Amino acid sequence: MGAQLSLNAAPTRISTSNGSAVGSLKVGEYATYVAIFTIDATAFAAEKISNTVTVTANAGGQTGNVSDTSDNGDDSDGNTEDDQTVVIIDPTPIIEVTKTSSVTDDGDGIIGSGDVINYVITIENKGNVTLSSLTVTDSLTDGNGESLVMTNGPYFSGSDQGSGLGVLLPGETASYQAYYFVPSSFSSTEISNIATATASSPGNSNDVFDQSDDGDDSDGNTEDDPTVVDIIPNTSMEITKTA
Repeated sequence: MGAQLSLNAAPTRISTSNGSAVGSLKVGEYATYVAIFTIDATAFAAEKISNTVTVTANAGGQTGNVSDTSDNGDDSDGNTEDDQTVVIIDPTPIIEVTKTSSVTDDGDGIIGSGDVINYVITIENKGNVTLSSLTVTDSLTDGNGESLVMTNGPYFSGSDQGSGLGVLLPGETASYQAYYFVPSSFSSTEISNIATATASSPGNSNDVFDQSDDGDDSDGNTEDDPTVVDIIPNTSMEITKTA
């Protein structure tokens, strides 16, 4: 059984065919009511929304002796009596990837050689279907666009709803970690990193993907942008003079 949902606006009568007051119906008269439901996160994550209306009235001096349950008005579905009104929710596979960084300093107070850059990648399933075969690839470059090799990772570190590696339920977020050790020979002024996540929706293969955002919209870029760490190049030198 699905989750119980609540209407945003309860059934309200908007008209009758013969002008009777609210709560009354003459013989042969019909009334029209309208109710409103806005699709929320719970409903969006479901495959369908089902709705049933029950009407009760008094007749012949008795109380509550007339009632009926709604029909969906479509007898071509094979059900010619009372059946639920069903709205099918379109499957919408969406993921959002965010990559943030922090630096473990080697003690010199300068972001540069000898430090470790720690990366955390989060992948959120913002759609309404379960995704499988989730993979993460990583592009690490220096300020000159030259490729670098991540020291370790990305590797799966868990998810907030308990799914294992490669699976994301609707609304679930998986986390991955990686790190890069800045070598003493590093001479560029920055390290730029982009993570790309790819997954499969039901019945499809590798049809869902996203590139990482750096998690900082205050930089003026509110969509996918690289995670950049500024580096202070190693400019030390040693001079020896003999005579």
